Amino acid sequence: MSIVDTTAVQAAITQLPLDDMLKLNKFLVSHIKAKRAVEARRMKRSLFIGSRVSFEDNDGQKQTGQIIKIMRKYAKVDVGHFTWRVPLTALTKEAA
Repeated sequence: MSIVDTTAVQAAITQLPLDDMLKLNKFLVSHIKAKRAVEARRMKRSLFIGSRVSFEDNDGQKQTGQIIKIMRKYAKVDVGHFTWRVPLTALTKEAA
């Protein structure tokens, strides 16, 4: 459920001058980055080497594997025949 009508917001944005659009863009980008960082930290705290995780690969296929290394924003996941470098926010922890 949306708090605001996004169609109305989009219509209002089209009426803004360029300078105001650039300010709004900077504001939105900083908030998106902050939310993604919080989500990545939360996921990092719940993961450890050997954790079973899944993610969607570049072709949209679900891959399942084990974490072999955890970095600041990424994890290396061994799926058997490949090792993937996956953003922490793209991982889903699987039941043991």
